[in-house]
Amino acid sequence: MLTIGQLARCYGLSTKTLRHYDSIGLFSPAFTGSDNGYRYYLPAQVTELGQIVRLRQFGLPLEEIRQLWQAGMDDQTLRQLLQSHSERLQGEIKDKQEQITQIQIYLTKAPRSPAMQTPEIVTRAAFRVIGLVWTPQDEGSIPDMWGRFLPREHEIAAICPGSCYGLCQPLADGQWRYLAALEAAADAAVPDGMVALDVPEQRYARFEHIGPVSGIADTFRSIHSRWLPAAGLKALDGIEFEYMDQRFLAPDHPDSVTELFIPIG
Repeated sequence: MLTIGQLARCYGLSTKTLRHYDSIGLFSPAFTGSDNGYRYYLPAQVTELGQIVRLRQFGLPLEEIRQLWQAGMDDQTLRQLLQSHSERLQGEIKDKQEQITQIQIYLTKAPRSPAMQTPEIVTRAAFRVIGLVWTPQDEGSIPDMWGRFLPREHEIAAICPGSCYGLCQPLADGQWRYLAALEAAADAAVPDGMVALDVPEQRYARFEHIGPVSGIADTFRSIHSRWLPAAGLKALDGIEFEYMDQRFLAPDHPDSVTELFIPIG
């Protein structure tokens, strides 16, 4: 028989760890002294504990190991569990790598905010657009959706070919959706998989974003936090949109111009 200290030393564990394994029903001693409460283990349990230690090194949670142990750890079940755990770890690694990439972008980008702009106040008559929709619940991203939309532009009988809209529409349930679209006549056909949206006549504060589209979020933040308040204006909860014409050179071009229209009262 081995004492708890002898068994713990076999794997560099603490006796506290073995007591915890016992308390959760994962790994218990073969015998506990009635007079002194000491825990004793059989030689065969050295190998059993080694299996648990290995699974912990793989990163498996104790509860999963306990359930596996209680169900009887056959090789097929173990392999299925490890395959599932491996896929979970791969997902976590991908998420962490994306976080690292964002941190590196932040650290290498010079701290700045867009230069103050005074909005131009314009009124747009009602118009209709036709395009593809993306919501935060959909797979992929807004740039991915644009990648699907641009090859299909020719399917829309556009009023101004070459001029695109990116519209953010608030929904009644508090959610929102984004459309990549072209302006079209009221009776224009809607291609399969696309939708039509009627934008009502509205008064807007018009701004310009100059540079890659990756920086548009910074411009929107400046609009709502600084530029509109400085102009004594308040945004309405309506359809705001991006407008891109021949001055939009490419998504990553430093001189691309995107007009931003924010609905105001």
